[in-house]
Amino acid sequence: MENSTSHNGDHNSDTTDSNALKRSVESAGSTLHDSIDKVVDPALDAVGHAGSAAHDAVNRLSSSATHVADRVSEQVGRVYGAPGYAVECSKSWIQDKPLEAVGMALALGFIIGRLTAH
Repeated sequence: MENSTSHNGDHNSDTTDSNALKRSVESAGSTLHDSIDKVVDPALDAVGHAGSAAHDAVNRLSSSATHVADRVSEQVGRVYGAPGYAVECSKSWIQDKPLEAVGMALALGFIIGRLTAH
């Protein structure tokens, strides 16, 4: 009988030790999870803020680039329209002052001739 009692006592002790070990492992796992969360959560927040800031910067850059492209397009339109505008202004001036126009043409021809002769 002593043998069976000591055997039962050993079994209870083994079960108690096993449960204590199991609780210790679970506690250590929970502590590790908490530690990981304490490190990862701020990092995730920082990454989220950095991502948001990067998106905002890209949006501002895109908006600025679009504005510049619109202005360049407007200026290109003016440059392409300038010769036509100059011709229209010249026609109007020639019609209003034909003698001055002929005098200017002669003077301009003389100057160009002198510049190219040398």
